[in-house]
Amino acid sequence: MARFDGTMDGMTGRGAGGLRTMRSSPILDEAMRYWNSLREGADLPRRAALDPRALRHILGHAMILDRVHNGAIRARLGGHVMNDLMGMDVRGLPVRAFFDLRDRDRAVELVTQVFETPASLEMDLLSEGTAGRLLTGRMLVLPLLDSAGAPTKALSVLVTDRVVTDPPRRFGITNATMVPLHAAQERTAPAIYTEPESDLPVEITPAEADASMTRPSSVPWLRIVK
Repeated sequence: MARFDGTMDGMTGRGAGGLRTMRSSPILDEAMRYWNSLREGADLPRRAALDPRALRHILGHAMILDRVHNGAIRARLGGHVMNDLMGMDVRGLPVRAFFDLRDRDRAVELVTQVFETPASLEMDLLSEGTAGRLLTGRMLVLPLLDSAGAPTKALSVLVTDRVVTDPPRRFGITNATMVPLHAAQERTAPAIYTEPESDLPVEITPAEADASMTRPSSVPWLRIVK
């Protein structure tokens, strides 16, 4: 697997130097807009408020994460893209199962902070795969309230730069940005969600991925916005 020393420029191994990382995605942008539209002032959205019809462009790439009583974080529901990535139904899988061995503790720590801070989290991801074919991706994790009003749920959305045909795929973390929600822009009223005029793609096509990707930068693997 490719190795990282904590910064994007410090990457060594296959793909170093010429590797590009996904920086934006219409699907992730849509997920963030919808999540923000469900907020009431500074409050988090409730899991029960999610409308599958409003999420129809996102569902294939999405998971609902559940933090259970012992602190473990598992996928309660998962879309077909997530199932294709793992080569199996992802329901019930611990979140650490989606990551390379060397980054599993880091991934769990980051996602745990989504619930405890609470905060939004975006991660740049890289998978080499058994055949050595590099796959880049980006994962967004957004906290949700359960029926008791506690932040024990999260909406997670993952996009990759191409359709996966060689599962299972597990990822290393090349960069992460965590935004504590107290640092988000103050809002006096909920945003009004408007669905896009044209359908978003079910998958990110290679052409779309190429247009939305940039070369790695020398930013730290974790950047907290205060």
